Amino acid sequence: MGENRRMPAIIYEGRTYQCRDSETVLDALIRQGAEVPFSCRNGVCHVCMMRSVSGEVGERATAGIKPSLQALGYFLPCRCRPGEDLELAPPRPDDLYVSAMVAGKEMLSRSVCRLLLEPATVLSYRAGQFVNLRNPRGVARSYSLASVPETDYFLELHVARRENGVLSNWIADELSEGDEVELHGPSGDNFYEPGDLDRPLLLVGAGTGLAPLWGILRDALSQGHTGPIHVYHGSRQAAGLYLQDALTALAAEHANLHYHPCVSGARVPRGMRRGRADAVARADHAQLEGWRVHVAGDPAMVESAARDFRGAGVAEGDIRVDPFELTDLRARERSTGERSAGHAEPYGRRAEDDSATAPWRRPEVAFPPPDPELWAALGEGTLMHEILRTFYARVYADPLLSPFFRNVTKQRLIEKQYSFLKRAFTGELCYFGDRPRNAHHWMVISDELFDHRLDLLAQAARDHGLEERWIRRWEAAEEIYRPDVVKTQAWPRVVDGEEMTLEGFGEMTLEVGSLCDSCEAGIDAGEQVRYHLRTGETYCAGCSALEAR
Repeated sequence: MGENRRMPAIIYEGRTYQCRDSETVLDALIRQGAEVPFSCRNGVCHVCMMRSVSGEVGERATAGIKPSLQALGYFLPCRCRPGEDLELAPPRPDDLYVSAMVAGKEMLSRSVCRLLLEPATVLSYRAGQFVNLRNPRGVARSYSLASVPETDYFLELHVARRENGVLSNWIADELSEGDEVELHGPSGDNFYEPGDLDRPLLLVGAGTGLAPLWGILRDALSQGHTGPIHVYHGSRQAAGLYLQDALTALAAEHANLHYHPCVSGARVPRGMRRGRADAVARADHAQLEGWRVHVAGDPAMVESAARDFRGAGVAEGDIRVDPFELTDLRARERSTGERSAGHAEPYGRRAEDDSATAPWRRPEVAFPPPDPELWAALGEGTLMHEILRTFYARVYADPLLSPFFRNVTKQRLIEKQYSFLKRAFTGELCYFGDRPRNAHHWMVISDELFDHRLDLLAQAARDHGLEERWIRRWEAAEEIYRPDVVKTQAWPRVVDGEEMTLEGFGEMTLEVGSLCDSCEAGIDAGEQVRYHLRTGETYCAGCSALEAR
């Protein structure tokens, strides 16, 4: 007989955990009760990122992490199956920020400040992405990049002064040339995609939502984009169109560029369009099939515009959004120690006001109005049930989505989704489970992942012969729940206004027999088990015990 190979030991925050051959580092830590952040468990969200103090983690565990962070030992424990002992530590906040000097500052209008920054180290970014800026007092906010890396030496930010805005007022009133700030990032997917230079582009922004669009526009022109480009910039008052002269001059230089200044207030000067930028754009372009679209600014505007543009024919992969969410980043840093900074979307977008409420405190998205025509097209549920069966078969086989449904019975999930959609499409009170916000509260889901799910659903519907117009109606109904599902950090589950704690472990005595979710050994009724409060995974006494080395 061969010798039994010793299991690798994982040392984390002063405790030692054993990792089995079949386990990832993350699974081993969770099984043995370690309090660690996680979400997708498949390397998509980067929530579980840690530092390796000693030991080899392997190339698979560092894929997708910036080289600068890899050099500091950062890796993804959900993708690491170690071959030797490891000592781990949580991320260090200072690793995730670089210093930058203020090289220039000017007011573009009474309320918008242009900030030019020179980072101490070169930042690789795409025009339209965003960075997190932190001042010496530790206040951090997210701002989109208006600069173009190939043509601009400095990073350019457009900062709108907000009433009660801690950082925006500090930037406008106190920050001076030569001062230093700290930056983290860049992040986000709202940038110009090279290729198909003749495709039409639609750029729609409100207020300083123009900042990323200004960078995207100049990036497209510098790369020789020949297709028509329409820029719609909106403000309640004409004074808020802070780059009007620059955009007008740029449009005069490029025959394919069309600039549409929009004013939604009572006074609309000559030469400007009346109405909100997205509404004017929708009126001008009823059909947008084949277009690429970028939308930035107020979240409600972005959500509404994206939904309408999709309805006008824009493919899911051809629309990029940048909603300027209001979230207090300082509260997040205090509660998490920035343990999740450095991820693809590390913070809630656009925190500029201390009075902003937490996202999960916003009213839940309501059910859409009943759609009896769509329900009839879905065979009054018969066809929808078949579509859902095909859709979830693909979800459970999908490497990006399947990790979110570990230990969830597929048939039960189909039944719940069927009841939920029947309630949405008919108005019948037939669904009594969690609404999307609570159902997905712990899942860190990006816009890209949300779009990927919609693509799978649409393809399943097509495979069952559902017409495109009905698919678009179904997608529009799903789209309204994006604000309750997409997030950059786990939210608490809220019941009757109370935030429920769903991290860590509980203990209980089983009333019926079960299987251990780790070793799959049988657990008899009456046995004491540990279960994870968030996922419900249950561990037998042997798997629950911390095995000190």
